[in-house]
Amino acid sequence: MSEAYTRLIAGMPARVPATGGIPASARRMQQNIAQLPMANPAVAARELTHLLERMLTTVWPGGERLAALDGLGASVAQLSDGFERQLTNESFPLPAAKLALAEIVSGFQRALADGYALAVYELCAPAGKVGWMRSQAIAQGLARALRHGGLSLLWHYRLYRTPPAGAWLRMHAAYAFALESGIADKPVTLDPTQRLSSSTIYKHALLLALSNPYRFSTRELSDAYEITGVFAARCRLHAGGSGAIALDLAADTGPGYLPEERRAAAPGLHDFDAEPARAALAADRQMQPGGIAHGTYRLHDGKTLEVSHAFLERLQSTWSGNAERGHARLQAGHPLEAVIGLHALHMLLAGGQQFQTFLSGLRGAGISIGAHTQSPAWAAPADGGGVAVQRVQVLDQSLGGYRLLWHAETGMRIRVGEIVGLAPPAERGDTQDWMVGVVRWLRIEESGQLDTGVELLARQTLPAAVRFPDARGQLRNAVRALLLHGDDHEQLLLATLNDAIPAALELSLPEDPRDWQPLPSVRLAQIESSAALSPGYQSLRVSAAPRPVPASATAGADA
Repeated sequence: MSEAYTRLIAGMPARVPATGGIPASARRMQQNIAQLPMANPAVAARELTHLLERMLTTVWPGGERLAALDGLGASVAQLSDGFERQLTNESFPLPAAKLALAEIVSGFQRALADGYALAVYELCAPAGKVGWMRSQAIAQGLARALRHGGLSLLWHYRLYRTPPAGAWLRMHAAYAFALESGIADKPVTLDPTQRLSSSTIYKHALLLALSNPYRFSTRELSDAYEITGVFAARCRLHAGGSGAIALDLAADTGPGYLPEERRAAAPGLHDFDAEPARAALAADRQMQPGGIAHGTYRLHDGKTLEVSHAFLERLQSTWSGNAERGHARLQAGHPLEAVIGLHALHMLLAGGQQFQTFLSGLRGAGISIGAHTQSPAWAAPADGGGVAVQRVQVLDQSLGGYRLLWHAETGMRIRVGEIVGLAPPAERGDTQDWMVGVVRWLRIEESGQLDTGVELLARQTLPAAVRFPDARGQLRNAVRALLLHGDDHEQLLLATLNDAIPAALELSLPEDPRDWQPLPSVRLAQIESSAALSPGYQSLRVSAAPRPVPASATAGADA
């Protein structure tokens, strides 16, 4: 009996013989599945959880367990898809009710992965050998164990949570036994449209982890999962110490989500090399006509997915062995104060003024704001007044940004791609210089603390109001923005616009205390370019203008 075989069920609960009331029968399981109240997802989820838990604590014939688990898969997929749609555009941490549902679905996938590994163990009992007559069923069980293990990891990424203890060990164990048994590269039919091997499914999980899934929005993560599935088979995985990224199959870790979490190749470890996947992606892009901003890829299930080249570039940027950062990082431990969201930072920079008050102070009472400029409910402090300022700890820093630890504050919500303001703590009444950044990745630790990577966009910023012309040239309602100064240009950060970007805009600014003649101002600015900063925000590069006219000179015309 090999170590790889015994590791298949390491950490699983003890099993007892089946009884007459709970027979170990695939037919009986089909009857139970038919009685699930799928019209009531919450109740169905609880009952499905009980079925899976009961299976893991009962002795079954391996073949019967495989058949029963295959029958459960469709119900799990139906519930998972429904709960996944509910998570779209959510901020984190999730409300308790949605978190409970998401944890149940993640538990489904973990239980299915354990169940298939247990079925393989039972099929190979007692010596742990793969007989010729059962090799197809065992290859099927290992592939499904790895597939559901990867989906369990995916659900933890969706929740921005670290994988639970034992999750990676179970993945490594299934792959190690497939490798030892000589069936790691044996394709099996997962459904009518997919034939994949255990090796390809395992490499898919490794490549997605190497992409740092914690830096994607919920919607982007779904695309990342599909695209890494397309290119995973091209990755190389072998024993040795010859280079690439080291993988310890005896450790409860993946290849490393962040560069500092990765290990150099060493004897006794496996090597995971994603460079062939990077090369294939680059070659695919070179074959496409110039000026095309999106690529279309055929997925394993026959469907197609269109994604932007900018997203693909971001996805594969961490696939290299070293994945070096753009700036050297320094360890830290000092505190910063932080605010979440463009609305909150704008209010803070405007001295606590609501946007209408800020605008009236610049332009007079004749300018109005649009409904879409109001603060979202999730970003508002619990008492509805002022700005919620958090105290965060800097774990490390560089010229490009910070790695921050947020303590679990009541009511605090954040998402990948969100704008944040950062400033050193100050005594009450002192002026703070607020920096502006964007959350690039987010991970919730078991303690409930949030570990985030923040890209620094500017060390100084001003609150601003902008108005865009409509098709007839009339200026629309003002929207809030943040102005970042560059050497030869200025950059505006604002919520993503649904309309086409015009050639120019009207920019209203308060007095800048760093200016030699601080006065509120209004001016027209030419838009040189625009870019998506994150799913909810965009940046506009505008030309630096000559000395603008004071706002007081235009107030009468707007009244």
